[in-house]
Amino acid sequence: MLRKSVVLMLMILMTFTCIGVYAADQNAATKLGRGLVNGLTGIVEVPKQIYLVSKEREPITGITFGLAKGLCYGVLRTATGVYDTLSFPIPPYNKPVMEPEFVFESWE
Repeated sequence: MLRKSVVLMLMILMTFTCIGVYAADQNAATKLGRGLVNGLTGIVEVPKQIYLVSKEREPITGITFGLAKGLCYGVLRTATGVYDTLSFPIPPYNKPVMEPEFVFESWE
């Protein structure tokens, strides 16, 4: 139990460190940070898409279609996070695979 907590804390610390480096410059650490953040937050696409579809149409469509769309986007965002994490030493560093670059952008 303690070991899992330590690993989780190290992952969180590494993620925030990479986000700080991301703000400074576009380099391999930027790509690694983007990959870690997207890999860990892909599941946030589910409530995001439910909200966006409900806002655009009606709540029932948001719950059904938004849920399906969110699951697909979540898998895609997590996969792009894994891709960025594994390929971080390889340029280009400033071209995210998915737009918006992070799940927390564009909730309008």
